[in-house]
Amino acid sequence: MEKTKKQGFFKSVKNSIFNFDSYQDFALEDMKKGILYFLKLSILFSIIIAIVFSILQVVITIPNVKNFIANDIPDFSYSNGTLDVKSDEAVTIDNIADQVLVLADTKDLDETKINEYKDKINLYDIGVLILKDKVYLKNSYTGTDLQEIPMSDIGSIYGKSEFTKQDIVNDINSINMISLCISLAFTVFLGFFITYLIMSILDIIILALLSNIVAILLRVRMKVSALVNISVHAMTLPIILLLIYAIVLMTTGFEIKYFNIMYRGIAYIYVITAVFLIRQNLIKQQMELTTIVQKQQELKQQIEEKEKEKKEQEPKEKDEQKDNKEDESNDKKEEKDNNVGKEANGEV
Repeated sequence: MEKTKKQGFFKSVKNSIFNFDSYQDFALEDMKKGILYFLKLSILFSIIIAIVFSILQVVITIPNVKNFIANDIPDFSYSNGTLDVKSDEAVTIDNIADQVLVLADTKDLDETKINEYKDKINLYDIGVLILKDKVYLKNSYTGTDLQEIPMSDIGSIYGKSEFTKQDIVNDINSINMISLCISLAFTVFLGFFITYLIMSILDIIILALLSNIVAILLRVRMKVSALVNISVHAMTLPIILLLIYAIVLMTTGFEIKYFNIMYRGIAYIYVITAVFLIRQNLIKQQMELTTIVQKQQELKQQIEEKEKEKKEQEPKEKDEQKDNKEDESNDKKEEKDNNVGKEANGEV
């Protein structure tokens, strides 16, 4: 197996999105490298989400909550497990968000009135009923029934046995926003990273199975490490798109209905395309290898023919050399005989 070229993290990100030919190199890498790449990508993704979310909470949400408490909620006071809202009528707040209702009535109520309020908040996805000594909470998203929370628990959470509306506003004003932003970002990062990692492992398994099915259909043998690496890198563009979408959703509230389908669909397209291109590259390499082998065979045949011709010419050359030597020997003999004759006749 040929050695793959080392790539930096951001170069791998770029190649994962724009260069499908790189997927053959990714397939040849060790699985540990692919997993490390995905962890880096997930950490970077979670850090950005945590920072953006924390900044938005500190810059926008907390000031909005403070203004909401100061301007839209009547004065109230809490003392030893009992809440007193300074209002003759029940306080109704339904402008926080769609399908969210908050009711507050701290007068002495009978069971009929309390049940009427319960039925009212049950009509919403999220409902809060605040009485003088307890709070009822309904949340359809968690799938739980109507929860009853003693008012004393609220006081324990806040850490004070007595407080007023102005105390809460003052406490919000005294918050160190930088420290809050850092601690909130760290908490969000941990929670989001763990949750996203668990969800992504399932996506990678599905993508690896899809890659294996496509490889079998195309008659391409691929190791488990290759399938995992291809699946991991195929998640790159969907993760970046998810990051952009999450930021847009947090800042503007703009929602794309079928984003999850698009998110996974892009990854499916990437793994299928990658396996197809790997097959084409393998066929191309096989053809090139066949051409090289043929040329080597032709070259070998030419060398063998030359050696054969050389061997055939060697006896002829030896015969010619032998004939030449005999001719030279005869010439020398004749010359010698002539010299002897001349000496016998007295010639000099």
